[in-house]
Amino acid sequence: MTLIVASVHGKPPSAATAADMIEIRADDVEFDEVDSVVPSLLEASPLPTIFTVRSAEEGGNFSGDDAHRTAMLHAALTSSKPPKYIDIEYELFVKQPWLIEDLPLGDCGIILSWHDMVGRPSDLFQKAAAMQDIPNISVVKMVWRARSLRDNLDAFKLLQARQQPMIALCMGPFGLMSRVLAPKFGGFATFATIDGHEATADGQPTTTELLSKYNFNSINARTKVYGVIGDTVEHSASPYFHNAAFAAAGTNSVYLPLPIPKGWEHLKATALTLIHDEHLDFAGSSVTIPHKENMLKLVQEEKGIFEEESENIGAVNTISTSPQLSATNTDVTAIAMLLQSSKRILVLGGGGVARAAIAAANSLHAEIIVVTRRAEQAAELASIFDCMHGTHVCDNIDTVINCTPIGMAGGSDESGDPLETLAPNVQLTDAITVFDTVYMPEQTPLLKRATEQGCKIITGTEMFRKQAAQQQIFWANHSGS
Repeated sequence: MTLIVASVHGKPPSAATAADMIEIRADDVEFDEVDSVVPSLLEASPLPTIFTVRSAEEGGNFSGDDAHRTAMLHAALTSSKPPKYIDIEYELFVKQPWLIEDLPLGDCGIILSWHDMVGRPSDLFQKAAAMQDIPNISVVKMVWRARSLRDNLDAFKLLQARQQPMIALCMGPFGLMSRVLAPKFGGFATFATIDGHEATADGQPTTTELLSKYNFNSINARTKVYGVIGDTVEHSASPYFHNAAFAAAGTNSVYLPLPIPKGWEHLKATALTLIHDEHLDFAGSSVTIPHKENMLKLVQEEKGIFEEESENIGAVNTISTSPQLSATNTDVTAIAMLLQSSKRILVLGGGGVARAAIAAANSLHAEIIVVTRRAEQAAELASIFDCMHGTHVCDNIDTVINCTPIGMAGGSDESGDPLETLAPNVQLTDAITVFDTVYMPEQTPLLKRATEQGCKIITGTEMFRKQAAQQQIFWANHSGS
């Protein structure tokens, strides 16, 4: 069983039912307050504790001297409610190997820890071997800042090769995978924060997220891994939907945000590493901005399976690796479901979603006008899909569909209105349906304006749910379940 350790600065909360243990970070306790404050912190904990004094060099706030740190460790170990473990930094042990022998440990175990706040060191595995050679250590803890998703795989290799209980985690936006998948690879614990409390490390999920969003306690060595590949996916709604769907279906799978920076080389290197890792059990993913077009290119290079429709669109939004690499575009099906009554459609944008919208509209035999920032891009799409382009033919439309990221929370133009940007001459009336594929926020600036004008609206949330349901079907069909 992998423990969930809730890490807090100073006094712990009175209740922490989602955690198994609490790490009390005492970095800020003043020297003259040690004897009174340290025991009170431990006594306030509702759960067994790890007592930690984290140095500034390893991501903490402690800047005191050796006497100060030693005094805190002694105060913790001699309190009426001593910790279950104390954290000793490996670099401190190297400088003061006698420190452990001088501590009144009793039944308290030692977590020997090491943190690199910058990135993965070249001697990672040598350092792991050296730390595991030190006697009388209960748990070895190794944490570093991930530079990409691939660093998580090194954390898993450490866990698989461990000679004793080990914690191996990655910090930062690329490190969530190591925290959620710790049970799959036998990690002793994963660290999280408590809702409403400041995180003690960059990239920590909350204890509630681990349990309710990622079904953490159901993850084991046989769990299959799915996710959403994109440049900005940390706030994606996909993990909530798909993990709930997996749980409802009784499928031993977990779905994670998988951030990959934009660019062909980033996508190719990271995606292929995940796909070909023999221990990860990477079974498939959703694909979002900006990788939909390049993912199709990757599937083509790898001699994977895809439909002619996806090739015509030039983009895919879903892949499966079982029994071989295959891809589809569930956006097309979802959009077609939502545009059944549309006859003359204005498509805003020229990327993968726009191409899916045009294909969906074609399947409904609707007239299509496409408008993009670059007139030549719109002309190219019109030629490929045999549709119209340009604002001069936007009369008598009954549907507007936004396929750009304009208005998306966290995007480059979250307060923007794509209709004003791309087709300012189009006037909204109550006879027009406005469909925005952006789902965060659900009520985008475009949809708010459309509501004010009496338009029927279709939210990105509606599209998201329909395409996500199609993804579940695609994965189930390919997994044989």
